[in-house]
Amino acid sequence: MDTTPVAKELPIESYIRRHADISFTDEYNCKLHRLFPWADKVNTKRSLTEFGCIWVQVDPGTDVDRHAHDEEETFIVIAGQAELSIESQTTTIGFGDVVYLPRHFQHQLRNRASEPFVMIDIYWDWGGQSDSVL
Repeated sequence: MDTTPVAKELPIESYIRRHADISFTDEYNCKLHRLFPWADKVNTKRSLTEFGCIWVQVDPGTDVDRHAHDEEETFIVIAGQAELSIESQTTTIGFGDVVYLPRHFQHQLRNRASEPFVMIDIYWDWGGQSDSVL
């Protein structure tokens, strides 16, 4: 008996979001392009969990609104540098840095550099429970 999975034949372009299709919204005083969930393509929200991914750009001279939320979050910096505040502490982050933010921690970014700060923001929630080690 053949147990080879049957491949679903969809056009390869249905799996790709092209750069030309990027549009940003203004949220938290910065530019956001929500990658996941991907409307009409990929639903990343489940009954007990949620996963999302956002392309974030903070323009030079811009302070992101200080905020907190009930999801855990990680930042992966892909360009520029910014001042990061978490609760009462502040440091500088730049290209290649990865940041973990536990749920409900107040945080803010400030771009004091002359070029845009760009990062990928990944967030997740496990039904209000945290597996964080911090």
